[in-house]
Amino acid sequence: SNMCHETTSVALPQSIGTPVGTVLLDDFAKTDCILSFGQNVGTNAPRLLHTLQQVRERDAPIVVFNPLRERGWEAFVNPQRPGQMLTNAPTQIATQYHQVRAGGDIAAMLGIGKALLALHDTAKAEGRPAVLDEAFIAEHTQDFEAFEAKLRETDWPEIIEASGLPRAALEAAATTYAGAKAVIAIYGMGLTQHRRGVDSVQMLVNLLLMRG
Repeated sequence: SNMCHETTSVALPQSIGTPVGTVLLDDFAKTDCILSFGQNVGTNAPRLLHTLQQVRERDAPIVVFNPLRERGWEAFVNPQRPGQMLTNAPTQIATQYHQVRAGGDIAAMLGIGKALLALHDTAKAEGRPAVLDEAFIAEHTQDFEAFEAKLRETDWPEIIEASGLPRAALEAAATTYAGAKAVIAIYGMGLTQHRRGVDSVQMLVNLLLMRG
């Protein structure tokens, strides 16, 4: 566990001051959106599928980024529910499944952030509530201006090439994220186990900080 998430123990203290994730299992009962990166949930965290099934039964969206189309994310038949086992009527866990290019997670998150900014700009121009949590950003973050500039200056063709995903997919993920109020991000070794693991985890944190 220490080896698998050594990047987490470096990335999170620098970003939010804690070496481990901040979500409790009870929080899944309150979330209205889950973002998942680099995790084969059926293989690596099969017990979590029961909790994710409950999230889906509340109709909360689960947006998955994973190069592999893993069966657990797509169709889960709960072995603890005899009725479901008998009827073989699986629960679709992932409501959006984006097959990001291996190593392209940072680009994908950058694209989501860029799309969020566009949604924020439009909302403010039309007099609607802001998409970004500007008060939170001002009080609890540093150097947002540099991060915002990076999002704005990075062109879509570059993001599409690096992430392996179409612009419409990233905009769809951003729209889902923007419509939620209690978001959980989960990730596995698809983020942590490569040369840019620390950067990947910190980019995910940046994405969450944008909306408080």
